[in-house]
Amino acid sequence: MKFIRIVLSLVLAVTLLSPGAAMAKDTKKMGKILDVSGSAVVNKGGEKKFKAVKNMAVTEGDVLLTGEEGRVELELDSDKLVYIGPDTKLMIHELVKSAKAMEGKTSLSLQKGSVLIKVKKKLTEDSRFEIKTPTTVMGVMGTEFIVGYAQAQTYVGVLEGRVAVRRAILAEATAEVTVRPGEQLRRTADGTGAVEALDWGDLPLFVLEQHYEDLKSAGGTLPEVLELLQRTIERKTEEELSDRQGGGTAATAVIRFEDEGVGSPGSLTPSGNSSGGHDPAPTNPTVISVPQFEQDPERRIDVSIVLKLYGDRITRVMRADTETDLVEGADYVVAAGSNSDQTVLVIRASYMQGIEDGIESLGLKLFFASGFHLPMIELHARLPQPPEVDMERIGNEPYSLVWDLSTLSIPFTMPIEFNTGAGAPDPVESAITLTNAVAYDPDHPRPIDASGLSIEGNRLIIKLDGFLELKSEITFYIQDGLLRNPNTGDLQQLIELSSEVKPHADREQVTYIKSQPGDLVWLVNGLGDAFGPDDDYDTVLSDPMGAQPQILMPLQDFSAENEGSQLRFTLRQAFLNTLDPGEYLLQIPFEYLDVLDHAVIKITVEN
Repeated sequence: MKFIRIVLSLVLAVTLLSPGAAMAKDTKKMGKILDVSGSAVVNKGGEKKFKAVKNMAVTEGDVLLTGEEGRVELELDSDKLVYIGPDTKLMIHELVKSAKAMEGKTSLSLQKGSVLIKVKKKLTEDSRFEIKTPTTVMGVMGTEFIVGYAQAQTYVGVLEGRVAVRRAILAEATAEVTVRPGEQLRRTADGTGAVEALDWGDLPLFVLEQHYEDLKSAGGTLPEVLELLQRTIERKTEEELSDRQGGGTAATAVIRFEDEGVGSPGSLTPSGNSSGGHDPAPTNPTVISVPQFEQDPERRIDVSIVLKLYGDRITRVMRADTETDLVEGADYVVAAGSNSDQTVLVIRASYMQGIEDGIESLGLKLFFASGFHLPMIELHARLPQPPEVDMERIGNEPYSLVWDLSTLSIPFTMPIEFNTGAGAPDPVESAITLTNAVAYDPDHPRPIDASGLSIEGNRLIIKLDGFLELKSEITFYIQDGLLRNPNTGDLQQLIELSSEVKPHADREQVTYIKSQPGDLVWLVNGLGDAFGPDDDYDTVLSDPMGAQPQILMPLQDFSAENEGSQLRFTLRQAFLNTLDPGEYLLQIPFEYLDVLDHAVIKITVEN
């Protein structure tokens, strides 16, 4: 009769308990009200209401509420200011001093209304500042931005810095959207909404007024910019006064989500929509869309910026950081857009390719025949997305890399295809270099050729011209440019990997609980070896301490069935129940060309 030898080794485990080091704890911080106008109250800890007054302290759990004309200026730390607009409900959800970070952790919850937030300095990696609405979470990466919530919609407008926006769904991972300077995002409860150019007509009146004062205090702002902003403030003031006198509700819905006008922060241009019978304010050139460009200069093409000029004309284009002018005709051209009221500023590929490699953004200033100018249009580089090996999957499934003794399978984090463009290897097999170091001669690895390459989904399949040996190590290099991302065209970088050539079970550690009985089942990658009964290997239970002799196990205690290149191995419940609580090692033997190796599984038995 043929048998399979199974060696069960008892591992005596002793756990030593040692006192842990004392850890510093987070502590609560205090904020302060700097100014109050109109009606405003503070609900302390969600229980007792107090009239909001200057220099009142606020802390975690406090809720601030403003009336239809109420406003509050709030200081959180010395570097975070929050301007709370009319008819707003804002809760200080978290305000703590972190044991790790100087700035600590700050989290605000906006239930309705709108706020303007200013962060004076960049947060450290250990710090966190979030503001949430019932449907959306904003992670602060910027310095000055607006958040509004009304009619189950969230509005984010960014003046400086960046804000990361995601849906407030705890049960699932949601993708982040980054809103950059001069951009805004209206997001509905279901997560729909696209980033667009900032429209000053969408901003609350108190934000426009505060920004006007900030520009005047800073100095250096063009008079026409301040004049246009002042006209926008006057128009919105008239709109709100007219709505209140007419019994409307515009005073509470300070964020005007229904306004579809598109503008630019640099132009300080209202949307141009009339309201309440008033004539719209004069409209200057605005930006409709700004594309991304490639980080690699050799892959850069023409960049087309879409504008609405309202009869004006571009007279000068300047690179902002160097203050050098682009040459019309050579560096840029102006063309008609797809719509009759749009104009396209095309920055030529020859100019873009001359910009340094690795640049993340390019700022442009535009000047017009009317004397007006857009002080900054920022183009951002597209982040490359080259094919990358899925190291997490390889770590979790070490058996998945070497399929059998003549086949390798490399998983990637995205779909892949062979590069057929310039620089692609020909033949493709020449991009693969393989060496196999065997156990009995590790200092002299032998080369192995790839006889064929193919792609299955996210995997690169390498067929070998020869066979690997058990207890050896396979090392392979894939030169850059063999593969590319089919969606972006980005080329794969040099890949260097190595792996043991040995059987692996799909689970290397498992716990058996006697009160929850059942068989234990593994799928074991035997590397294509013809696994089956063998006279040379008896099934034994071995005590590594030598206290008991080896005991032959009857075949009914386990079973082993081939499934292609894998073995389905079952350890029976009846046998497991005979084991004392503790830790064991199950070793399943494989043999190829007289080399014996084992798939090793750690089993913890509990009552």
